[in-house]
Amino acid sequence: MDMNATLVQIEPTIESDKLAVLLGGNKQRRLSRSINTKVTTLEQSLDRLIQPRLHYRIVKAKTKDDATVHLEDGVEFRSAKLSRALRDAEKIVCFIGTIGFDVEKEIGRLLDEHKLSEAYILDAMASVAVEDMVEQFHQDMEAKCRNESKTATFRFSPGYCDWPITEQKKLFSVFDAEEIGVELLDSCLMEPRKSISGVFGIAPPGSAPHNPCLHCREKNCTARRT
Repeated sequence: MDMNATLVQIEPTIESDKLAVLLGGNKQRRLSRSINTKVTTLEQSLDRLIQPRLHYRIVKAKTKDDATVHLEDGVEFRSAKLSRALRDAEKIVCFIGTIGFDVEKEIGRLLDEHKLSEAYILDAMASVAVEDMVEQFHQDMEAKCRNESKTATFRFSPGYCDWPITEQKKLFSVFDAEEIGVELLDSCLMEPRKSISGVFGIAPPGSAPHNPCLHCREKNCTARRT
């Protein structure tokens, strides 16, 4: 099986409203002046520390049933919601993205120096950065699909909805671990910590993306897409 993945490097941006959600901003998603000052100072450190890398592979979907997505490689993803979301997909995009270890080392240094607020803010900024990188990648792929009159589905990550975090092992099996520079721990969490993995589908012309959040009873889910 050819496990060579495509590498893309996308410079993430820190959107203030998304950062405000993580840092407890007001209802207008605005940060206080004191926090804004620290964010401005830490932005320079973040730009210097992050090493954005995203690897992806496009694998043909073999079959899909009510609870399982079968890939041509022999990998099977077990999730009823994922299966419904990918029901029309002919190909599955598997991806793993990270912003590297250096930002985590800096967060650790700040904690050691008892600069707790700076460490907390930098951690939140790093989370927004890696999410933005992955979102940019998804949007770029959506644009490519539209140019070919195809459709990109919603993206899913192990641990969300009914897709167990243990399925990370199957997703990582699609890649050469040494090539991607992200390690999967026994807990199924990733190192570097600021990493995101997931999948989305590429469907033929005329397909309408299925949003599982519209039929979910978890109204307070932070990942809800409506």
